[in-house]
Amino acid sequence: MQPEHLISVQEFCGYHHLEIEFVQTLEQRGLIQTITVEQSLYVHSEQLAQLEKFVRLHQELAIHTDDLDIVSNLLERLDDLQHQVTQLQNRLAFYEP
Repeated sequence: MQPEHLISVQEFCGYHHLEIEFVQTLEQRGLIQTITVEQSLYVHSEQLAQLEKFVRLHQELAIHTDDLDIVSNLLERLDDLQHQVTQLQNRLAFYEP
């Protein structure tokens, strides 16, 4: 029985034409977390967007699975920097006439 907040890794990989090892590699690298229920592997629905992002990076940009952690780290840093720039622009706007 599959809880409704879990996504079957087997179904996900079948839909995206991936090997299950792709998801297992992401888990080994600490990029996602999987859950085993009754000998089936699942991903929590909250991680689905992140997992699909990794699939797009892997398939569309041909980024090797081993390098996805580096790309993910760089994208997170870019988001943080963009957030800092926005905050600084807002603070500057306060002082400008």
